[in-house]
Order: sequence, then C-alpha cells, then structure tokens
Amino acid sequence: ASGEDEYYLAFLGTPSATTPWMLQFGGHHLAINLTLAGSQASMAASLPATQPARFEWEGRTVRPLGNENDKAFALINALDDKQKGQAIIGSRVADLVLGPGQDGKTIQPEGIRASALAAAQQAMLWDVVREWSGIMADAFAEPRLAEIKSHVNDTYFAWSGPTTPGSAAYFRIQGPTLVIEYGPQNGVDHIHTIYRDPTNDYGAKIAKR
Repeated sequence: ASGEDEYYLAFLGTPSATTPWMLQFGGHHLAINLTLAGSQASMAASLPATQPARFEWEGRTVRPLGNENDKAFALINALDDKQKGQAIIGSRVADLVLGPGQDGKTIQPEGIRASALAAAQQAMLWDVVREWSGIMADAFAEPRLAEIKSHVNDTYFAWSGPTTPGSAAYFRIQGPTLVIEYGPQNGVDHIHTIYRDPTNDYGAKIAKR
C-alpha cells in the first residue's frame, strides 16, 4: 500500500462494448496492457513482476509469482534426462530477452518442443502458460489458451540455470503467438516476467476494425 501513489491508470480510446480500446495499468514492477475489442481481448504485452518475491501480510505469506515459479520447477523436474538435455540451453540468461523496449523483435526458439513432451508433461506446460494467459476472465482466457495449445509442434520450453526448486533460474515458453519469459534479477527475491503475443501485442490484430 505504501507504493499506491506510484501506479497509474490510463484509457486509450473510448471504453466500448463493441469498438476497440485499451486499458493500461502500471507502475513499479507491473505493467498491464489490456486491449478490448467486442468479444475479443488481449493482455499482450504485459509485464507482471515482483520485488520482493515473498513477504508477510496480515499473518500470511504472499508470493506474487509463486505459482509461476513452482509450476515451472515442477515441469523441468518432471522431464527425463534426455528431455532436460534438450530443454536446458547452454547459455546463461540473466534477464528478459524480449522485455520492455524490445517490441517487434523476434528471437530463434530454443529448448524442447512441446510435442516432444508426454501428455502429462504437456498438461504441466499449459498449466504454466495459464498463469499468464489466464489472468483475464475465462471468456477471454480459454480461447487464448486453446489458440496457444494448437501450436504444440511449434511451442518450445527453454530453461537456463539450476533446476533445484528455490534456485534463481530463467525460463522461456515460446510459440508462434506466445512469448513468456521469467527472469530472476541477481537472486530469487526480484523477478521480472514478460507476456507477449508476437501477432497481437497491444491488440494489433483485434484492433484493426
């Protein structure tokens, strides 16, 4: 609550149930860009982040990106040695590659293809993706997740860093319409993430009406 004056709300265009408009909400360690166009919506590009990554509030422990972290570590450790060898990339990634200021840029996919995962492992991968794509209401989130899953042959899961839960490790999930990056900043208590749709950042596709 001490930083509540550091957050801003902006409306781009006129809020409408039929014509496109955008809602921006953001401040330190949070940037949400929500484009609405009738029955369609996009939350790309957005940057959910946190510092600290764990704190006490009213007697309970709060971890803003806890599910994202825990589900990703569960997935990497559900892979067999051969799969891990594909998923873990050789280079050390220390920060977001396609973070703020990198709009419109592309990178070559790395890691293991989703189609090379067993059914149970794929389900775990989509559950990680849902932590970002599912922030929106189900009416928008479910079609988005179905679209992402339709690209199973061209979606990749890449990991950089230790695989022991609680460690500082980077991961990326990338497909034709998706980029998710999770990037610890010099430790586990300061996390940046990015959620993008290369075909629809800032609602570029659905706002063309």
